Amino acid sequence: MNRPVSTALWVPVGVAVVLGVAAFVGPPDSVVRDRPGQLEPVVRSTAVCPYVGGEPRAVSHVGVLPLGGAASEQSEAEPEPVVVQPLLGTEVEATTLLSATAPGVLTAAEVDTATASGYAVRAVGALAPGLAAEQAMLAQGPDFRGLVNGRCSAPAREHWFVGGSGEVGRRGRLVLSNPTNVPAVVDVSVWNESGPVDAPATRDIAVPPHGQQILLLDALDPGAAQVAVRVVASQGRVAAALEVRESDGLQPQGVSMVPEAVAPATRVVVPGVPGHGQRVLRVLAPGDTDAIVALRLLGTDGPFGPVGQDVLTVTAGTVLEVPIGDAAGEVPVSVSLESDAPVTAAVRVVDTAADGLPELAYTAATAPLDGPAPAVLGRSGSGLTTSLLVGNVGELPARAQVRTLAADGTVATDQTIDVPGGSTAQVAVELPSGASWATVVVEPAEPGTIVVTREIVGTDDDGALLDLMPLVAPAVTVQVPEVAAELPTGLAPAGPIER
Repeated sequence: MNRPVSTALWVPVGVAVVLGVAAFVGPPDSVVRDRPGQLEPVVRSTAVCPYVGGEPRAVSHVGVLPLGGAASEQSEAEPEPVVVQPLLGTEVEATTLLSATAPGVLTAAEVDTATASGYAVRAVGALAPGLAAEQAMLAQGPDFRGLVNGRCSAPAREHWFVGGSGEVGRRGRLVLSNPTNVPAVVDVSVWNESGPVDAPATRDIAVPPHGQQILLLDALDPGAAQVAVRVVASQGRVAAALEVRESDGLQPQGVSMVPEAVAPATRVVVPGVPGHGQRVLRVLAPGDTDAIVALRLLGTDGPFGPVGQDVLTVTAGTVLEVPIGDAAGEVPVSVSLESDAPVTAAVRVVDTAADGLPELAYTAATAPLDGPAPAVLGRSGSGLTTSLLVGNVGELPARAQVRTLAADGTVATDQTIDVPGGSTAQVAVELPSGASWATVVVEPAEPGTIVVTREIVGTDDDGALLDLMPLVAPAVTVQVPEVAAELPTGLAPAGPIER
């Protein structure tokens, strides 16, 4: 059935927001008291596409999909467009790569790949709620080849990644981006299979306004087989991304964005491990005590513990690597980890072609969806297929809507999928007639029940192609508290703030 996406896809998604308030001068018992707040539409959104280009034989795109929300439905005025501009520092006037003006409609543009530059995606007003953006590149050498997609993420105080290596031929690029007008300062922590790493130049790293800093994992931790990274901003906020490129001498062996992992917790789920290729689980226990981890695979027929691998011990401060391909078999799975100490994780997948070069991809621990989540730049045709790997993180059946979008933003196909408890289902995504990209939006019937990864797989004349991208629901609303001052004069507190 066909209907406008701007009305069909909006649901409230609660996230925290920090409000700036005027300081009150008075004795120590003067305080600011929070009152019960309310959900209101996001009014400003920023995301960063961290690294698009740098390979002469490549085709690269950035795509923007504003899902829209209550603000766009209530306003009759033309919304202020979403603007995508390169991060070139404050000394250079930024040009505009593309502008998106319609809620629910994908806008994409090809990017010049001669230079490696990040892009800031900014929305103010009606198109800020539910802002989603994605970058995609198909590279064909000579330095690296493969299919690499990545979600453009919002600046934050903290980021975690489990992936990459410092070994010869495996280069990881940690990209720190600052889309704001003020300088940012970050600290980077590194762990490997032996423990925490005292890496050089990882403290008080300055990231200039509208600029980027790139750190190489092989310089931070030379020779490490498996690496995990934490980025913490002590001043300002940054977006962070980790790109890995592998080679054997002059032969490229694949390229991938390592998706950002959730912060360490006692239960995490890695969604969307495909039923093919070499699959290796990596688990980080960053704390001071060993983590005893119960490992379950959420397969097509329900959950099961791999024989001999159902309980793992991750030494404190290390990254443990566990092959899971034989246990998973030829079906997609999600990986559930329950631990007595906080952990986070990712899975590295390597596909090989019969007479060609290999390709690699990562999926990482991701929070269950709490609202509609888009996958923007999917591909179909020319040897590539796109599918969704949907995992149910609970014991009861879970339901989700999968909507494929036409070029004008209407819903080309709308299907309901039911996933049994503790299981993973695969859903094919077809390219609608007239559309350039296989764009889908997944909406859980109940928040917190499913995790989803988009898989793009195929071949070209040189070998295998593979990409994995966990889905994340963009913020649509924010929780705005009511604030009142308790003045030392004995007067009654002020009423609700005006909006």
